[in-house]
Amino acid sequence: MQAMTQSDRSPLTRTIGVTGRLVVGGTVSTGLLLGGYVVAAMTLAGRMNGNALILTSMGLFIVGAVIGLVLSAIIGLVGREDGLSLGEAAKRVGKGALFAIPACLVGSILAGWIAMAIVALYVGGIAPITGTVVAALAGAVVMAATFKVTCDCGSNLIQRIRSAF
Repeated sequence: MQAMTQSDRSPLTRTIGVTGRLVVGGTVSTGLLLGGYVVAAMTLAGRMNGNALILTSMGLFIVGAVIGLVLSAIIGLVGREDGLSLGEAAKRVGKGALFAIPACLVGSILAGWIAMAIVALYVGGIAPITGTVVAALAGAVVMAATFKVTCDCGSNLIQRIRSAF
């Protein structure tokens, strides 16, 4: 039997900081943009067929979420908080990616409602139109919050560059 020894590793913290919030928000926002707003705009403009609209929306949401995850991870690492090591920022990116999984579930539902704007207008009922509008507003709030966090990361990067010179 081996004796239990105390680990020298630090305990897992729950904070994800600006870096992790950017990963969560960037993943969902880019998926919403591509899978929700672009699909809705293309169908309303007559450039995309309404057949298999949900499948197209979900496929483009996944593509947008992967692109957003990669971009936000890079921006989050470069624009990490002052005094945060690259290793700790990478841990926060990992935790943010884990938190992005359930957030993407909610985001994909919102993207589907946004993409169904043409169906809501065709049906003309108050419930489908209200659902589409509420989903579009919720998506806009997510994107605005992500923009704010992205600006914070940009500010951190500018401060790091200024202190280097």
